[in-house]
Amino acid sequence: MKKRVHALLSLTLIDGLGPVKLKRFLEKKGSPTTLLQSFSPSVRKKAVDRATEINEEVHALGARVISYHCKEYPENLKRIVDPPAVIYVKGDLPEELKRSISIVGTRRCCPEGRRLAEKAVELMAQQNCPLVSGMALGIDTASHKAALLNGLPTVAVLAHGLDRIHPKQNKQLSERILEKGGALISEHPPGTSVSKWMFAARNRILVGISVATVLAESPVSGGSLISVKIALREGRQTYAFIPPCSFDPRWDGNRFVIEEGRGIGISNMSDWHRSLLKEVPSLRTPFKKVEARVKSRRLHDTLHQIPDKCKSVYIEVSRESQSPHEISRALRIDLGVLRTRLFILETLGFVKRLPGDSYSPS
Repeated sequence: MKKRVHALLSLTLIDGLGPVKLKRFLEKKGSPTTLLQSFSPSVRKKAVDRATEINEEVHALGARVISYHCKEYPENLKRIVDPPAVIYVKGDLPEELKRSISIVGTRRCCPEGRRLAEKAVELMAQQNCPLVSGMALGIDTASHKAALLNGLPTVAVLAHGLDRIHPKQNKQLSERILEKGGALISEHPPGTSVSKWMFAARNRILVGISVATVLAESPVSGGSLISVKIALREGRQTYAFIPPCSFDPRWDGNRFVIEEGRGIGISNMSDWHRSLLKEVPSLRTPFKKVEARVKSRRLHDTLHQIPDKCKSVYIEVSRESQSPHEISRALRIDLGVLRTRLFILETLGFVKRLPGDSYSPS
């Protein structure tokens, strides 16, 4: 495990340092290592020792620890208000994860709700948009199974550590997700006691990973509405199926979302497909091609405005978010000289410093 990832993992284990507070402190201190050093030796040692134990436990499960400095960390997730500093991942994160769509809904779904979720996944498979859901019973389970049936990569975000599967009857489903190139994700280390609030907190991750969220079926008091609220807060496109039953209370959550103008109603798959292409620009063409063209054009235009000595630094930062040490090694530039050039680029507005002393293009 890289020193920076280990420091971040240690920080998440210190009482009182939630995602928002940790992010704010990192913005002030810069480096996770520097922030960790600001705590008393006893607090620091306890956190560092526990982080080492957790890393060993995670590896024993065949999983890994990913921090939001790592290239593998989901790009969309970085942009939410309270991203987890580290996530625990087992399996393979889909290459097209930026195009993923989350499907959420009630555990006690009716056949119509299950069928609509399955149809949505079929359309997503045609567009190569990976599925993200929570592997709960009902809508989540139906969606994951439909993804496997259609050869679509799927990611399950768990509300507990990777050392257990809840509900137990989805153990085989979790194994199939991994076998078919999908992944399991959690923000909690193995052995964490499960509390009710973790399921609500989990929703911000599955919504945060996704470019859009679909409410398949939910009563008005359903926990899935938390996901809808988070998607709206984060500016992600939100959809809800129009209830097929006029008075069935199992669909009251969908009615509320649509009538309040909180989400776009889906009457049929063709309309939803057109709406997706209209409302979510990244889905209009394969994301990699769009990204490559835009990135290349933007880089070419930007380099004309950057001092010659700083151009190689900007090109390296444009590849992925990196720390000064990583850039220094890649370019074989003295660290002091590199920091001066990064400062120039930051002052000119071409790069920005991220929590944890890493840099990315502005």
